[in-house]
Amino acid sequence: MSDQSASSAFFYPYPNPPLKIVIPCYNEPDALLTINSLSACEKGNFNVEIIVAVNSYRMSPDAVRRQNRRTFDELSGFARKHNTPCFYLTPLWVENLPGHQTGAGLPRKIGMDEAVERFRKEGNSEGIIVSLDADCTVRRNYLTEIYSCFKKYKLKSATIEFHHPVEHLDAENELRKAAEAYEEYLRYYRAALEYTGYPYPYYTIGSAFAVTVQTYLQAGRMGKQQAGEDFYFLQKVFPLGNTRFIDTTCVFPSARVSDRVPFGTGPAIGRMIETKQTGKQSYQVAAFAELKLLFGKIDSFFKRPSEEIAQSLSDLPLHLQLFLETDGFLNKIEEINRHTARVSNFKKRFFNYFTAFKILKYLNAVHPCPYEWVAVSDSLTVLEPSSCSTMATKTVCSGSKDATLSGHSIKQSAPLSK
Repeated sequence: MSDQSASSAFFYPYPNPPLKIVIPCYNEPDALLTINSLSACEKGNFNVEIIVAVNSYRMSPDAVRRQNRRTFDELSGFARKHNTPCFYLTPLWVENLPGHQTGAGLPRKIGMDEAVERFRKEGNSEGIIVSLDADCTVRRNYLTEIYSCFKKYKLKSATIEFHHPVEHLDAENELRKAAEAYEEYLRYYRAALEYTGYPYPYYTIGSAFAVTVQTYLQAGRMGKQQAGEDFYFLQKVFPLGNTRFIDTTCVFPSARVSDRVPFGTGPAIGRMIETKQTGKQSYQVAAFAELKLLFGKIDSFFKRPSEEIAQSLSDLPLHLQLFLETDGFLNKIEEINRHTARVSNFKKRFFNYFTAFKILKYLNAVHPCPYEWVAVSDSLTVLEPSSCSTMATKTVCSGSKDATLSGHSIKQSAPLSK
């Protein structure tokens, strides 16, 4: 399974479960809340296996190891009492992981690799692996919606709607305000990506995605990063095609402060509370608009000499031109042109080069100079509602609906493409 110590308390040879939920679990005293939420879900005519990787690192303190043992024992007790052929829990004991800092990357990889191995033993090459976290609950139709969407639309992967539940807190509670601001930022950033014309404007949240076993292998498996493993992995998944956003169910991650990883929801909320930010600071819409200008020129780069392409770039803002020059843009376009015969393939290779990571690199290069950081709420007033009119290649499993993003009515309409 891995180089580290890992063992399972149970393995029930029930008829091939086509859906496996993988959950990394580190120092989680309330992990059973997640399992109970999954257990309460509507059941379909398919079996489900829940794989929980209860993990610790070599540098983990004894208190964490003790909590992990309690959690593992609780999960084992649940499995003994409640496992059935259609829904069963498999706790994994994973300890002494390497690294100078804890993180979900390696445990998530161990859990997903274990799911692959089980699918192999079961002779199932079309299984679905769902990624979740141990601080989440889910909507009751979570299992059936994911399964039905994958089957109905022949999906290779999917991202899933999410919401941090803080409505029970007072409106002025600092945790609630920080969580709402951070979620607003995530939704703004995705909408702004779509506005640029980037073809993969999807959320990259570890607790809210799913892939087929073949897609998982084709993408090179989950990475071992201590943080951002979901982002890096999904950037390899999306270009494989048939990705959709499932908004007809929902994951509810806990809104909490955390220092387990260097970046992500927990650290972001913590920094906002510590610095008493009233709103999340983000990138200006103008920076995204510049990328929109660049992406609008892609077709004109196909099979054109470098001199013509350079001339075409001359009307872009100077800082974008400098960024492209430093990045070796013309040489890269020339290379892409040498290896493509059709404009559709050219565009795909272009975005394999100009990835979401490069977009983020550019946005960081132009903030805070020449663009100052601004509040997300201010950016939303600039970003035209029509720019967010559709969620690219999203799935509507049971009709369409409207979603509201800080006053912008975003029509969740039919897929733009497959």
